[in-house]
Amino acid sequence: MISKPTFKWIYAGLWILRICFALLGTGYIHPDEHMQNGEVTSGDLLAYHSIRTWEWSTTLPVRSIVPVFATTGIPVWFVKFFFSKNHSTHGVQPTLVFRLERFAFLVISGLIDYSLINLIPLPSDRQLGLLLLASSHVMNTFQVRPFSNSIEAVLVALSMVFSRKINSVKTLKKSYFLHLLAITFVTGIFTRPTFLIFGAPIAYQVALWTFTRAGTATRWLRLVVPPLFTAAAACAAFLVADTLYFRGTLDDIVVTPFNFLKYNFSSDNLAEHGLHPRWLHVFVNLPMLFGPWVPWLAVRAIVDRTSFGEKKGKSSQVDVLCSTIIQMIILSLAVLSMQPHQEPRFLVPLLLPIIVLIANTGQLAYVGKTFWVFCTVFNLVLAVLFGILHQGGVVPSLFHLHSVVADASLGTRTNIIYWKTYMPPLHFLGINERDVSSGIISFTDLAGASQGVLAASLTVGDYDRTFIVTPVAMQSTLPSAITNCMKLDKAIFPHLDLDHIAESMDVGILSGLHLGVYTLSPDCVFV
Repeated sequence: MISKPTFKWIYAGLWILRICFALLGTGYIHPDEHMQNGEVTSGDLLAYHSIRTWEWSTTLPVRSIVPVFATTGIPVWFVKFFFSKNHSTHGVQPTLVFRLERFAFLVISGLIDYSLINLIPLPSDRQLGLLLLASSHVMNTFQVRPFSNSIEAVLVALSMVFSRKINSVKTLKKSYFLHLLAITFVTGIFTRPTFLIFGAPIAYQVALWTFTRAGTATRWLRLVVPPLFTAAAACAAFLVADTLYFRGTLDDIVVTPFNFLKYNFSSDNLAEHGLHPRWLHVFVNLPMLFGPWVPWLAVRAIVDRTSFGEKKGKSSQVDVLCSTIIQMIILSLAVLSMQPHQEPRFLVPLLLPIIVLIANTGQLAYVGKTFWVFCTVFNLVLAVLFGILHQGGVVPSLFHLHSVVADASLGTRTNIIYWKTYMPPLHFLGINERDVSSGIISFTDLAGASQGVLAASLTVGDYDRTFIVTPVAMQSTLPSAITNCMKLDKAIFPHLDLDHIAESMDVGILSGLHLGVYTLSPDCVFV
């Protein structure tokens, strides 16, 4: 057993590591980490030029604006208010916006730690569970980024805490936890309707316990109807907020969860995002998120409790909690695996439940040093990969370009082209929407387009200067007629491009880990 002082030092060190990954790590996991949140709030509040993806279409909006503004919108608004009060002429810098977004989710991630503390009663098991949670690369990458899945994971964790609080009260007087659970459920559904899959076993256990305690159907209805009214009020608040945001009036009610389901039940829509085999979640995504050892311990815990009824001497409250978690794991994996589009982040909400399960069933007490060594190495490698290396130059390149092109008052017509990178989150470029609409600054994201498309884009428009942002390895593949006209303005390290490993190896490991910001000679003519 680990001593208390040693545990405190290790846990504090892991939190420092999380802070560093949150505020300094510019790794880019998936475009949704920006497009589902910060790109919207900065565009609305700071009037920055930003990208509105299909999810924010006024025709069929599938994202509620409330969770977005509640997470990154509030801190950005406060900073904007502070700058306006101090009559700042420079506005809010993109680097500050970046760290505000990350800091907001860093703070929110602490609610998962708080939830674990409340869900594991034995101190020894709690310590091991906290260390496993805090050392997970999921906490250092996904949970400190503004993914909707990260918000969903926090809401699942809080729902488990409220459920346990409800099950632990000796009387039915403390029903305010039922109201808190109702609000959390509504928020979770409007954040991601998949929350229902994780929350269904919790709702079932709460309904079962309250009915048992109430004794009669009449007393049970008296207990649950008020929280249902609270849920209805919360739902109405979300509907009003979303309708006013997307429509401007209340004439045409917007129900984003319904739109979300409508969109995702279309196989044609899912095909646009990529179709995967049904076994991907269980055999690839789950081990990639949590390592192969943690899911194996979860399987052992499930088998022990379902096949042999082993209780390990735990209290009845822990038994109920473990049963709820087992139902949650099985139901979520079964339902999510039915969908042909499967991404690892869809399983992020399972991190806390799995750790609580294996800690409360005593699995962590017998794993030994080998387990902890392998877990540490695995999570450190994945944290560095996703938190620092992967597409790590995209965001810093926008910071650099902001310092070059932000002062549009000079009247210099600027063209910016991104090629062979992830979709750039333009709010980190920090340029005003009016500068783009007036044609002073033009931005083109060519994504994975061919060299011919890139060459054609270089001849479009009459600009004073053109910037091309592309991996150094991909610049070397261009014909000499183009590369001879490109001058390296800034090389950004690190930038790992997993889509072009062969090209990166051809130019050498070090050069292959750089993203180049190039200027195009105005004297060159492309035919």
